Amino acid sequence: MLTRLLVVGAAVLIVAGGVLYVAPRNRRVTTGKPTPSAATLTPTATVSAPTPVTPTAATGPSPTQSASSPEVRPSSPAPAGSSPAAGGIRLVDGPYGFKYPEGWTLSPLAATSSSVQRAHVTDPASSARIDYLVDATSAIYNPDRIVNLVFVRQAIPCQTLTTYVNVPNKGPRYTCPPDGGRKVQGMVLILPYPQGFRLLHLMLPPADDAIAAQILSGFH
Repeated sequence: MLTRLLVVGAAVLIVAGGVLYVAPRNRRVTTGKPTPSAATLTPTATVSAPTPVTPTAATGPSPTQSASSPEVRPSSPAPAGSSPAAGGIRLVDGPYGFKYPEGWTLSPLAATSSSVQRAHVTDPASSARIDYLVDATSAIYNPDRIVNLVFVRQAIPCQTLTTYVNVPNKGPRYTCPPDGGRKVQGMVLILPYPQGFRLLHLMLPPADDAIAAQILSGFH
């Protein structure tokens, strides 16, 4: 009986030993497929963006100016409201639509009748002068409101005219015989109906003819 129990127990232990066999802890278990090592893995490369370069302004001379070129300074501007000097005379803006020589005396506009106003500009050093007249009359217009240049002619101070030319969009420009060594010329500025006209009459030395032309051409 004891022998049978020992035999049966040994068989049980053999079977139990086959079921309970455990591989050692330090033994690597393989699955049949090789595991790639870290040496065989291709790392992903990290590419950093290039640092932008900000161009700096050139400090050297410009293509049109060399480093040895002298500095060019602007000329001093003329006084405000004045025209370039000619013949020693500089023109300044007047309040009545025309320029006159700097330093001359301008009288205020004064009424001489119900429709006429006058002003004068005189040279303290000579007999040269400029006469200005405003006539707010409708007498220079025909019934159709077209300007009658014959009526305009009657407003010119000269008894005799040497030239009389109509300037488009302005009015007649004229010259008269010399008066006391002065050249006499002027211009009539026609205004829309029924405002009448304005007249600028110059008596200047012949040497100042360029100044007179500048004054008349700028009359407005």
